[in-house]
Amino acid sequence: MEPEVAGVLSQFKSIKKHASLLRQHILCDFPYYDTKEELESLVEEFTDAKIHFESIRHKQKIDIYLRSIKSTEWKYRTDEQKALLRTIDIECDKAIGALESIATPLSKEELKKLTPIREELEKLSGVLPDINYERNLSEAIDEYEKGDFLASALISGRVIIYALGQIPGESDEEKVKFLREKGIIEKDRKDVHESIIKASRRARNFFSHNIKVFPRPSEAHSLLGDAIGILEIVSKVLKEEKKS
Repeated sequence: MEPEVAGVLSQFKSIKKHASLLRQHILCDFPYYDTKEELESLVEEFTDAKIHFESIRHKQKIDIYLRSIKSTEWKYRTDEQKALLRTIDIECDKAIGALESIATPLSKEELKKLTPIREELEKLSGVLPDINYERNLSEAIDEYEKGDFLASALISGRVIIYALGQIPGESDEEKVKFLREKGIIEKDRKDVHESIIKASRRARNFFSHNIKVFPRPSEAHSLLGDAIGILEIVSKVLKEEKKS
């Protein structure tokens, strides 16, 4: 599907999930949970997504309108907060339905980019001891194929984070140092050293912690490639451990 449509669609799906989670917190009446701040953040997210939706709506001539939502529409009562979340949920459903109706599958060229990743994953499946590596990365590829780049990036990210956790070292730099000392990566391959550190930081910070950032297709695809590369390294680390 068009990158802009895919990104905004993922944004509305994320807001809907956020609203559902917040509704559970309100129903359970969790102590010390700052509902007011979370609601304000959610309204900001929705407003941002609505601006992008309006742009697409005009281009695609979509005859669906989303209402504007302001944080001043609610105060502190639980019933008002629930009403606000219901409104956000309804408006998100309208946007998701409209965007999915104009979404188109990935082009043949984009699908071809997934072929080498699938092939590499198939090779690695025979040497990786934990089937969950393959399960997660297969899911990330499937989500990319469906055009859900946010889901694909998040799943790839957690594969990267978990896989790097199997390499000795507190920091990314220490892990790279360990890999160099063991001869798993060549000492003069600075590009490989930098790619490991960049993949780790991108997975940890860019997608996992920043709720307002949504990955472009190229970024989601890069994370898939990063995950494959790091799994190749981890498979060599585990192989060395068996020898010792």
